[in-house]
Amino acid sequence: MESHVGCYETGSLDFFGPICVVACYVDQKDEKELNELELDKEMSTNDIEKIGKILKDKLTYSLLLLDNSHYNQYVKEGQKLSCIKAKLYNQAMINVIQRIEHPISKVTIDAFLAPKKYYRYLKSKIVVVHHIEFKKEEMSLAMKCAHILSQYAYLQYYQNMCQSLNTTLPRGFNILANDAGTSLVQEHGKDILWKVSKTNFPNYKQILKRVNSFFLISKKIK
Repeated sequence: MESHVGCYETGSLDFFGPICVVACYVDQKDEKELNELELDKEMSTNDIEKIGKILKDKLTYSLLLLDNSHYNQYVKEGQKLSCIKAKLYNQAMINVIQRIEHPISKVTIDAFLAPKKYYRYLKSKIVVVHHIEFKKEEMSLAMKCAHILSQYAYLQYYQNMCQSLNTTLPRGFNILANDAGTSLVQEHGKDILWKVSKTNFPNYKQILKRVNSFFLISKKIK
């Protein structure tokens, strides 16, 4: 393995919660120690928290956390999720590369976009990281570390969000997310979804439709 930078994210597939993008640098001398952490195994929340703390103290990395309010504002302005992610990835990698005192020969990210489209989204940026390897299957060691660090950051934010709302919000964007969102709107009003969810997901309209239906039914009963 050669020393390299990897980038990954957590949160883009969750209706609730932020998008957490992490880029990190892995030095060749740390390969053995990192592999001993068994980064490929399926991890529980406890595993992510335990290993995340180790990686956070050991590696040079950059975390960019995009909360729901800012994400929704970008979407309202016309930006697509893939565009938002491309910009976050680029900036996170720039941050890490600037902290490394020697040239980086290898940069890897997950292939969430075709390379041409990825760079097209960055055409207005002054500084762009080039010569990236877009990984479709096997992740580099730095990507594995970035993935865990992004999950770790997401969990910290997510747990605080659940605690402040005094509820447990589901991950993903299934029917459970609709149930939780409906309860939140009934208790706090629809503006709460702008703060805690991604309003361009289908769940958003489904929740508002469901809440309006409940309101009409209760009005008829009265």
